[in-house]
Amino acid sequence: MSLGLPTWAAATGTAKPSTAVAALGQTEQPGDPSGFSMAFLQGAYQAADVKSLLLGSEVMAGTYRVDIYTNGDPAGRRDVTFSVNPGTGQVEPCFTAELLTQAGVDTRKLEAQGKALQGACLRLPELIEQASAHYDAPRLRLNLSVPQAYMSASHRGYVDPSLWEDGVPAAFVNYSLNSRRGWSTRTGGSNDRSTSVGLQMGANLGAWRLRNNSYLTMGSRQATQFQSQNTYLQRGLNGIKSQLQIGETYTNSPLFDGVQFQGVQLASDEAMRPDNEQGYAPVIRGNAESNATVEVRQNGYLIYSATVAPGPFEITDLSPSGSNGDMEITVIEADGSRRVQRQAFSSPPLMVREGRVRYDGAFGRFKRNGSGGERPIFGSASLLYGVSGNVTLAAGLQASAGYQAYSLGAGVNTRAGAVSLDATHSISKNDGKSLSGDKLDLRYGKFLEDTNTNVSVNYQRSLNDGFRSLSDHVYAKNRSDGVDPYASRYGYTHSRVDAYLAQNLGQGNRYGSLYLSGSDARYWDDSRSRSLSVGYSNSLGRVSYNLGYSHMRNVNGGPYGRRYSDNLMSLTLSFPLGSGAGAPQGYTSLNRQGSGSSVQAGVGGQLPTERDIGYSITAGRGMDGGGSGSAAASTTTSFARLGAGYSYGNHYHATTLSANGSVVAHGGGVNLGQSVGDTFLLAKVDPPVAGVGLSSYAGAETGRNGYAVVPSATPFRSNWVGLDTRKLTAEVEFDNAMQQIVPTRGAIGQVTFKADTGRRVQFELTQPDGKPMAFGATVDDADGNRLGITDPRGRVLAMLSEDKEKGELLVRWNELECRIPYALPARTEGENYQRISLKCDSARAIERKNPPRQGPLVGQDPSTKKL
Repeated sequence: MSLGLPTWAAATGTAKPSTAVAALGQTEQPGDPSGFSMAFLQGAYQAADVKSLLLGSEVMAGTYRVDIYTNGDPAGRRDVTFSVNPGTGQVEPCFTAELLTQAGVDTRKLEAQGKALQGACLRLPELIEQASAHYDAPRLRLNLSVPQAYMSASHRGYVDPSLWEDGVPAAFVNYSLNSRRGWSTRTGGSNDRSTSVGLQMGANLGAWRLRNNSYLTMGSRQATQFQSQNTYLQRGLNGIKSQLQIGETYTNSPLFDGVQFQGVQLASDEAMRPDNEQGYAPVIRGNAESNATVEVRQNGYLIYSATVAPGPFEITDLSPSGSNGDMEITVIEADGSRRVQRQAFSSPPLMVREGRVRYDGAFGRFKRNGSGGERPIFGSASLLYGVSGNVTLAAGLQASAGYQAYSLGAGVNTRAGAVSLDATHSISKNDGKSLSGDKLDLRYGKFLEDTNTNVSVNYQRSLNDGFRSLSDHVYAKNRSDGVDPYASRYGYTHSRVDAYLAQNLGQGNRYGSLYLSGSDARYWDDSRSRSLSVGYSNSLGRVSYNLGYSHMRNVNGGPYGRRYSDNLMSLTLSFPLGSGAGAPQGYTSLNRQGSGSSVQAGVGGQLPTERDIGYSITAGRGMDGGGSGSAAASTTTSFARLGAGYSYGNHYHATTLSANGSVVAHGGGVNLGQSVGDTFLLAKVDPPVAGVGLSSYAGAETGRNGYAVVPSATPFRSNWVGLDTRKLTAEVEFDNAMQQIVPTRGAIGQVTFKADTGRRVQFELTQPDGKPMAFGATVDDADGNRLGITDPRGRVLAMLSEDKEKGELLVRWNELECRIPYALPARTEGENYQRISLKCDSARAIERKNPPRQGPLVGQDPSTKKL
């Protein structure tokens, strides 16, 4: 293991070695062979040999294919030329204007400052103050640090498509198993068993993804049944930032109700765009009188900051912190004066950014859940276009045999809130009759900062009873044909309103929070349904409480219409039973409704073990007056999340079992893992080491084949995967325990961690005169592999492979070198590392041959370079 020292020679654009040396405490003593005083290092009294560390370069002049990272974000894999900078005497990377643009630098700002960008070898630190370029030779990675003011807005939150990875060929099964076995007097005292398994299956090959969703049900009172819900192929079309789906899927339109169909669909994938181009945000315009700073805040949080030149400015790359909340724009001039203005912002569904287009198109055959019946071929398409920062236009079309629907709409952002309205006209021909009608859909959203209130309302209304959606038309056709007499049993919607309100009371929710949600639907056959929920939550000391009220009412139309209504009031208290973060949590719940009252109390928490094991125990009295209780436990392992429970009541008792996990088959074998998302990763340790955990996923660890399943990943964005090395034995070491990957949608990406296994040894080295070896002396093995450099006490900690129990060390310091043989003693149980004292019996002057250093070939893939 090498000692971490600053290597200025590897960091272009920093101080010259002489300056760096002075910063470390260079002395003027002529007799000091190194020119350094070691007094600033505790316990170090001998001279140090660190000149080679400060004056050496990690790269020879030439052209290399490297991964470029700008401010920590990947910016692409490019061929970069390295040459000697006459000003510093160091080998530094050369940039062209094109390469700077690809790295995310806004070259227009540099040109505006009079910087010449025509050369073939531009030095980044000379172009931009406080910018730097650091070449990481072992990983073939060029790290750029560029002040944000010089970064192009279009690169914020964006990963170059050249770094998107389609992943490895693999197949997986995601399962969710729930099994119940119970006994009840209502079933005559017999056992009742039921099991259901939800399956999400997939296979990846290149950019193609095959997906299937299925269900398996079985039980003592039902026949075993397997039902496939849908199967489809999908791939991304990166050039047009869209997703193509072929097979059984659902339409994805903001203007029409979604329907399941068999066919093909092409739709925009907003995740392929930079963060500042996704969703909707207003354009902020203003005027600066000097080189000013513009700050934008939403809900009190700073979400944007940039430096603008004198004159008018336009901000088009905002990334709002939420869907609602007015913007506060502060212009800070060079003299410190401030101007503050406000910009209204609320984002309903029918809003996209200025100049952006969002579309979807589908063509195929309508699919029904039941068998038989009409399954017409149809086409559907919709389009949204941002005309300006505050106006979006929308249009859509659906067509099938005997059915057409046309939709037009617009979204407007105002100070009173964001509003969108779309109108749909339908024509449905069925059983010799032609019906037509119109429907309006009004959406409203607003965040009131003064009162900290969030309001959202969606109102739909059919202007006459002739309006039909595509599903209405198909089910009506099946009913009239007698194929499905129960199709479309319910009335067609006349009007529907859904509202939501959230209110925080006081600064920082000092007086709690209040929420309200309600829905009211009316149908043309006089049926009605209504629901309302109101809640208030707060805390008193360590006790948190929630008061809630809900109301539900259904009225069925027709001559035999029935009414049903219910009201529920509840009070829930929760409190810690003890102090500390791991203290169990107790709770009490009181409920009152028309059929009676119930009370329940319980406790839950985590067991004080290394395993992630949670538990809960409850007891109470039900609305029927009988007692009830339950106990449950769950744990998250590397291969699944498992749960078990037992419950009893006045007339029953039951046991439940659950398991949620995945089985992944890939080129390295088969692994069991936790439930995975549509996009997930494989972490590989090479050579295989079992039991290595992942730092961000509880319970996940590598199996015998060295692979671990990383349950989820964000497509088209940088995903960091880290190893949890805290529990590793001393015989395993990683050069890099953190890897980055950018998967495409649906990809099964793979990151590889190179492991060194063997014996960890600390060599304590002394010079021929008996003094500790000089600080900074290099230590290599007989094959020329660098083991490390000595610390101020002449020690070096190294990892030796199993075949290196005997060997020879080559130590170099102060233009001298010596060879020291060693032989490792037998292992000691529980020993983290071994200590061996070695002495250099004789030293000789280093023979300088200056052999040419081999750099990676142009076009070489960094992943193939052996570290």
